[in-house]
Amino acid sequence: MKNRFMFRKIITLICVVTFIFVHFVSEGYSQAEQNVSIEKQNEGRSLMIASIFAYGIGLYGPGTAVLLDTDSASQVTALEFLFGGSAFAGGLMATRDYRLGAGRTNLILGSAWTGTLYGIGLPVLFESENPKVYFGSMMLTTPLGGYLGYKLTSHRWYEKGESNMITYGGAVGGLYGLAIPYLINIEGLEDSTQAKIYTVSGLLGIPIGTVASSKIFHNKPISEGRSHLINFGGVVGAYYAAGITSLFDVESSRPYVATAMLGLPVGTYLGYKFTTKGEYTRGRSYLIQLGAVAGALFANGIPLLMEIENHKPYVVASILGSAGGMWLAHQGTRGWGEKAPLAINEHIPQSGKIKVQLPSVNEWFTLGLMTLRKPSYMADIPVELLRISF
Repeated sequence: MKNRFMFRKIITLICVVTFIFVHFVSEGYSQAEQNVSIEKQNEGRSLMIASIFAYGIGLYGPGTAVLLDTDSASQVTALEFLFGGSAFAGGLMATRDYRLGAGRTNLILGSAWTGTLYGIGLPVLFESENPKVYFGSMMLTTPLGGYLGYKLTSHRWYEKGESNMITYGGAVGGLYGLAIPYLINIEGLEDSTQAKIYTVSGLLGIPIGTVASSKIFHNKPISEGRSHLINFGGVVGAYYAAGITSLFDVESSRPYVATAMLGLPVGTYLGYKFTTKGEYTRGRSYLIQLGAVAGALFANGIPLLMEIENHKPYVVASILGSAGGMWLAHQGTRGWGEKAPLAINEHIPQSGKIKVQLPSVNEWFTLGLMTLRKPSYMADIPVELLRISF
């Protein structure tokens, strides 16, 4: 009898959760999205389904087990499987006519993740220690956060680069919200009061950072690859600032947090300015970021071979090596993924573009052999070295 009652509860909860996700994903699309190509509108579906599946198996399955006081390990695993499979099926059915695009998908999922964080934070404010309250709160606020993001982004189209910058701003705002109470030193207060202050400050920082970044990068032509580099510039700026602070043998941790908070916006701004020229594909941006890591590792190998124990040479090597690695990767990928400079304007009709064609590798190789061997039985023949067409 108990198992039958539990089964009814599980089925009811699965239906409710599936309805929420299906409703806000499959609801009508704005007019702004109708003016974008179908190919771009279809982007983001796989990420949406994967995220719904992850929430089903990672939150709603374990959460249901906690709410129903399930003690059996096999039943807990069964609930995770059931919710994971149901979430995947529901997401797949809901997105059959997906038109949200990759940029808006990122914002919706970022709002859902923010809802999850709010679900964790709200019970802290009420000093709750019951795990049921935490899981129930997260299971409620996650779809509400996603639906709020869906509604707030329904008025226009969002490109990938802009959405990345907005979600980056929200994450930075949350981190700053957590760092500010630490810098002003609230350690003299009670533990419960400290937890409330950190929670409120962090939860307020997320929407503040999101709104600020949405205002700054509103409709700016930032490609996806460039947005990754700008965000990475902020990370590098914070790392450099904290590394330079360590050279002065500072023992307290607060100066490191303060300098990192200063270095992050500086690095973000420099990343924005340094990437104003040229075109940055996603692959190129990944290689530049990887170049920073590879350069830092290579540079740290030098003091490591010398078995230096002082940390300062390693810090300097990391800073110089990562900068050199980024420069080398930037130079080594120049022109990779970019359009031809003489035909870069897509608004010019195809007949009005200038095309420059050089000989292929095989043609150069054949010409080189003919020049070296100088066959006597062949007369002089014309060779096409350059072709320009209009």
